[in-house]
Amino acid sequence: RIGAQELTLEQEVLASVRRALPAGSPSFWDMTILAYWAWSAFDAHAPNLMHSAQGAGGLGYGFPAALGAAAADPTRPVLAVSGDGGALYSVAELATARQYGLDVTWLIVDDGGYGILREYMTDAFGQATATELTRPDYVALAESFGVPGVRTTPDTLEKDLAAALATPGPSVVVLPAVLRMFAPTHLG
Repeated sequence: RIGAQELTLEQEVLASVRRALPAGSPSFWDMTILAYWAWSAFDAHAPNLMHSAQGAGGLGYGFPAALGAAAADPTRPVLAVSGDGGALYSVAELATARQYGLDVTWLIVDDGGYGILREYMTDAFGQATATELTRPDYVALAESFGVPGVRTTPDTLEKDLAAALATPGPSVVVLPAVLRMFAPTHLG
């Protein structure tokens, strides 16, 4: 049923993340549309490698949690995934990542605001209110902390994310993209 929803971009983005993430590396997912996809369709490859605050209202959880994992086990790269709204909760942690050279790559999906709320409001009321955000240039912000940053596209995500994960120390990969949430497949 998911195939009938014309959500190829979302499936390709999630598959690119999976292919780029090294085996044995943990991932930490913030509350964002890509995380909702991951909760349903991401193969973590092993127990205890995919972490999220699903259902706990943990906006801003992903990057700080990933930093803790990298500090606890510096032998493997760690991935954090946030939306642009959730990233605003954690930008100060770029200083921590840089200061301690923590091996965390932060993928920020920048859709211009609170994407899932935009979808819910549009579906329920025909329009969204107050979901768009004024936000920084995340690549420039990362670089201002001395953290390498790159702006990617869905077509180059796998390559850019794999390169960032293979480079020791912190990094930021920004994907400007409006992803859509899938409709429930168990109701039809």
